[in-house]
Amino acid sequence: MKNIIKYIVTLACSCQPILFSQTADQIRNRIEGTDRPVIPAQATGETQASSESGNVSDDAISDTGAQRPVQLKDKGISSFVGYNSKYFYRDNPLSQPDNAIKQATGMWTNTFFGGAGLGVFDAGDAIITPYIGVSYTINDYIKSELSDFNYNSTGAYALLLAQFGNGWSIRGGVSYSMDRSTKQDTEDYMETYPNIGVLKSYVVNESTTAIFDASIGTHQANTEALPIAESHEDELSSIEYAASYALNYELMNFLIIPKYKISFKDYDKGVNKNRNDIVHDFNFKIEYPFSDSFKISTFYDYSTRKTDGLDDHDFKSHDYGIILGLNARF
Repeated sequence: MKNIIKYIVTLACSCQPILFSQTADQIRNRIEGTDRPVIPAQATGETQASSESGNVSDDAISDTGAQRPVQLKDKGISSFVGYNSKYFYRDNPLSQPDNAIKQATGMWTNTFFGGAGLGVFDAGDAIITPYIGVSYTINDYIKSELSDFNYNSTGAYALLLAQFGNGWSIRGGVSYSMDRSTKQDTEDYMETYPNIGVLKSYVVNESTTAIFDASIGTHQANTEALPIAESHEDELSSIEYAASYALNYELMNFLIIPKYKISFKDYDKGVNKNRNDIVHDFNFKIEYPFSDSFKISTFYDYSTRKTDGLDDHDFKSHDYGIILGLNARF
């Protein structure tokens, strides 16, 4: 009974608070179903597994035998900037639960990002690289009825990446994310996310590279409380455990990438106390690089969430669309 109080409005409320409660829930659901801005592959070690050749051996070898990222200079600062434009269909844009009415729509997102590797350092059996970066994303719903939910996202990160000659890499750092309503000009969500992760890449055959990634981190979140007594601004905070496995398969000039990710979130605040989420995500993407700095992709993504400790919170969603990507390195 305690867990469903989030969805109950007393009969004494007027129509206006009822509408506010529904809107607050919809914004909260959208936030929970949103992927935070992704750190560019240049700063995760994934570039060594997803280079044009698909072969780990194409990376430069340091004196220690570890893989040196070819995107970085031997010394000094190496910077990169990029732009992604993504146009896609989403059948559950507000991440509504399975028993709710959904409003499918097109979405158009435009992301600008930049970052820098602050040097490359040999350290025993590893190559150490500190990274910093920022991003800004404009998120627009094509359906006019959903335009009130348009929002802009700001992201930033700092991390330390260690890459080893056996294909493993270890990273640790902290990221910052903030969603701001376009119409209301208010902050809908903010979080800091200290996290650590490991990545293993290996060659399956001459045309296929496999990538395994695992991470753990703490979402230290802040959002508007729901208009009920037990709701708190920090109740979207959680500990997240995640693992993924992907294959990068080259076919002529195309790169085909199937990927599966599973994540487990543990909440312990406010109306989310004792709540656990398990999210499964299946993604299939085909990339075609026109040059080193421009590529086009098409993708399909299917996600499911199973929630324990909170009623009526399971959801399913699928997206498909195209992505245009530009990037440059200095």
